[in-house]
Amino acid sequence: MRRILLASHGKLASGLKSSVDVLAGDSSAITAVDAYVDDSDYTKPIQRFIQESGPGDESVIFTDILGGSVFQKVALLRPEDHGVIHVTGMNLAAVMECLLTPDRLTPANVDEITRMAAQQLKRVSVPKGEETGGSEDGFFSSA
Repeated sequence: MRRILLASHGKLASGLKSSVDVLAGDSSAITAVDAYVDDSDYTKPIQRFIQESGPGDESVIFTDILGGSVFQKVALLRPEDHGVIHVTGMNLAAVMECLLTPDRLTPANVDEITRMAAQQLKRVSVPKGEETGGSEDGFFSSA
């Protein structure tokens, strides 16, 4: 079974889950953990996710920022010892691809997904004159 856990500071995790639901129509394979939004212990659902991952499961945990406290808590739980892949610096492209790819989620496949997702992070500047008079074909073409 494919299982994805999103863990973030604030409501980024639940927001990404909501976006996946809008775009894919089903986010039931995703668990969102919003840390530091109340006094609850956010590590318990993460521990449960790791412990419930079986040998046949494709389980991935996404954390929001490398080195942040949520990342550190997950890293200290050693999810890889349970066959769970940990990715940090989560974004919608990576989460969607992990959810929807027909390929098995192996470390090598997830590495490729993260490379693809990282390539989508770009600074954007609309060329002058394109705001109203340019064609969409020209605007969205690769530079």
